[in-house]
Amino acid sequence: MIRRVPKHRVGERWRAGGREHALDADDVAAADTLAAHLFHRIGGPGNSGGEWVALTLQGYDYPSLGRCAALADDGRCSVHADKPSICGAVPLDPLLPDRLQSRVLAARRDDAAWLGANCIVEAGDEMRSPASAFPIPLVTAGHVADRTALDTHRDALVFERAVWRNAVFASLAESGQGLHDAVSRLAPGGYLTVSIVPVLLAVAQVSAHCRALCIGFIDDQLALIGASVDAALARRHADDRPATRELRGFAQALERARHALAAMPAPAADAPRIDAWLDDRSDTGTLAA
Repeated sequence: MIRRVPKHRVGERWRAGGREHALDADDVAAADTLAAHLFHRIGGPGNSGGEWVALTLQGYDYPSLGRCAALADDGRCSVHADKPSICGAVPLDPLLPDRLQSRVLAARRDDAAWLGANCIVEAGDEMRSPASAFPIPLVTAGHVADRTALDTHRDALVFERAVWRNAVFASLAESGQGLHDAVSRLAPGGYLTVSIVPVLLAVAQVSAHCRALCIGFIDDQLALIGASVDAALARRHADDRPATRELRGFAQALERARHALAAMPAPAADAPRIDAWLDDRSDTGTLAA
């Protein structure tokens, strides 16, 4: 997935928790510093006017189902024991600086998706929520109380940047104006869904073990795509047709990638650190894009 990262500006107003907050110069500087650490900028790091873009892996399911792609048939999370680091950081947002996390929590509390949950409360209001008999402090006096989840996800993004994001962004940037035009048509926060194939081709070059993992991942994805498309055809919903076309396109790209990986010469040397990380994160039970 290619997402256009919103650029913040001094004076920008956030309304959350019944109050309005205007970003100051320190807020914007912190957001820009974090963006430079985690994301890529069209035109290079020195292009202050360039758009920030985030290259991320995303679970995929038919939008008509209206659910997370990792939900099991019984409605429970199928990856809870080894959930992605972004899930572990919720309700905080590791893609925004620490100084804005209190605003993140206030905005989530107002969001319709969280309505009635009463799981996010301000200090002093704990007794209003039945879920807060044992409250967990998240932000205290403007500071994140426990940074572990935020740092875990940010560290994962930085590590993945070296493994595949830099290579994939470089290949996209070779299209020149094409990438800029595609991103400029997106609203801030908007995204393009693209095949995971460029990521697999980059990771497979690390080591023979990585290549084997990528081939196994492709096989699992092809099986999942087939099952998902069959289920969609049985539902006979017209709204499913665009996603079915997209999934079939992904399947064709994965088939071509599998042939390319099978013919790829063995790397001269393995990379144990990356191999170990991939082994720890290998989850093939969810469609990815």
